[in-house]
Amino acid sequence: MMKLFQFVSGQILLGLLCFGLTGCKTQIASVGNGYEIVTHPNHSLNDGMAAPRNSFEFLDASGKTRLIWPDIYAASCVVGGEYAVFVGDKAYIEPDGKATHPRLFAVKAPELPMDITDEVLWRWSKATGKDFMKAENRFNMVTVTGNPDHLQVHLEFWSGGMLAEGEDWPDAGDVQLEWKQVAAILRTEKTLGVVQKDLRWHTPYIGMKF
Repeated sequence: MMKLFQFVSGQILLGLLCFGLTGCKTQIASVGNGYEIVTHPNHSLNDGMAAPRNSFEFLDASGKTRLIWPDIYAASCVVGGEYAVFVGDKAYIEPDGKATHPRLFAVKAPELPMDITDEVLWRWSKATGKDFMKAENRFNMVTVTGNPDHLQVHLEFWSGGMLAEGEDWPDAGDVQLEWKQVAAILRTEKTLGVVQKDLRWHTPYIGMKF
């Protein structure tokens, strides 16, 4: 397990470097236990080449590749044993589905990924005494790092222009999760959650509202 975590960041950086050197070719970076980050060229009619898109995929024992999520933040992807936690863009509720927002996902491939953002926000609210509904409304960004023992989830919030007089609201907060807690969250969401589809990519996932 220790070796896995030591190589994950290096493998991601190596894959992105290879993309920079080769230009328009799709690149694959293994991050352990069958999980892969695939970097796709993203052409633009205006400037010829826009920023690449990174998808998160799983290569099973039969050699079949399964898409987990089509658009992720490659630097916020942690694999621990059979589980993976990552930050992916999910579309807002808009007609074209193109406006996206970062959300925190967990997956035990080849099962469906699960949006665990609200669960993490609830844990942070409980630990800090902050209102959960306000945390949901002000949530802006999430990043994740990890090691063999636990994950460190960093949350960022909108605060400017949204605070009532005398109200104190932090710009950021952190939640620490052990991998066994991630497994427990997935079991709960699998039982109580609902299968949904991302509005832009139509990728299925499981979500649960608090």
